[in-house]
Amino acid sequence: MSTTIAAFLATLIATGMTSAVSHDFTLVGGSIATVILASSTVVRRNVSVYPVFLLGAISMIVIALVSSEARTAEFSSTIHVLSMYVALVALAFSSPDLSNFCQQLMMGTNLLLTAWILYQGYGAETMKAWQISNPTGGANIMAAQINMTLPLILVRIHHSTGLKKLAYMALIGLNCLAVVLVMSRNGIGTMLIILTLYVLFNHKRLAVFMISAIISVSASLDSIVQMPFVHQLLVNMRFVGYNPVAPRSLIWRVAWDHIKIHPMLGVGPGFPKKALAVIDTFHAHNNFVQVALETGIPSCVIFTLLAILLLWLPARTFVQSRDCFVLTLPILAYLSFSWTAMPLTYPGMTLLLAACVHEARIAIQRQNRSLAQSIRSRQTLPPGKSARAA
Repeated sequence: MSTTIAAFLATLIATGMTSAVSHDFTLVGGSIATVILASSTVVRRNVSVYPVFLLGAISMIVIALVSSEARTAEFSSTIHVLSMYVALVALAFSSPDLSNFCQQLMMGTNLLLTAWILYQGYGAETMKAWQISNPTGGANIMAAQINMTLPLILVRIHHSTGLKKLAYMALIGLNCLAVVLVMSRNGIGTMLIILTLYVLFNHKRLAVFMISAIISVSASLDSIVQMPFVHQLLVNMRFVGYNPVAPRSLIWRVAWDHIKIHPMLGVGPGFPKKALAVIDTFHAHNNFVQVALETGIPSCVIFTLLAILLLWLPARTFVQSRDCFVLTLPILAYLSFSWTAMPLTYPGMTLLLAACVHEARIAIQRQNRSLAQSIRSRQTLPPGKSARAA
């Protein structure tokens, strides 16, 4: 019961719903929640420690403090950046004992955001961007969080039967509908990538069909775009006829100009708002560029290293079991969103990422133990006798 209550409170923070009361509480609370998760994990007997993530988070925190002192940053901005980097500590530990909490957090996030979006989508203008909002101020982050939790639902489908299996299948449909209603280009693209990778893993014939369909659509793209319904849909999604005031290429170019001037410590916590004010934006719209701009290139290098280590999980499980591979897909969803947005600025988002990474690691550990037991059992069998015969 206590685990469920804790997971519910963590869900409210991770989804940003607590911002309806206090945005500052959501930011600081998300960081505190990740520290509590890390502390609860490290005291377990069966804890696994990943030192690079721990040292990386501590290094980024130290650099942020030095940058804040050197640039005389405001206290509130420093606290925000420290909250962002402290949240990364949760990626340094895992324990099977915390699996129930992490899955409840992921499931709660999926259900809450799906219901929230569908409720707003019922009264919103159909197929048009920026019709659905979130207490944190950003709707795209909701699509990203659903994409991060969608793989858990896919795995549960394969481990369920009867009505429960049908319920999970229906939930997948509602998840996809919710992501489409948000009309996030990144969210829809990431969702399609996740579902495609899931399908390609075990269904080779269907994979050939999908690849053929993608090639056919690409070859006829010009004709398809000219269809009235498709053209209007692309306009609503801002793929066609949308001219942003500050394109991301321009934002990144201006940010790079400031990074070249302050390469080691960045412009300081909070100062990216002033640095990018000339193009009427407040942040770099990219996790890595923002880190380099705010606290310097060394900090960005550390964060990039952590991202590469996370990417190694889906890479190593691609040839293993389906469950292991699918449970690593939230990492791809997070990093895909990181390319055009800044989920690192929301410690609650890092909390959700930590839960997803935790479950991926636990699945890999179980798979490795199962393989090790299988090898040992074969080695102890008498010559000429198979494990099945035994």
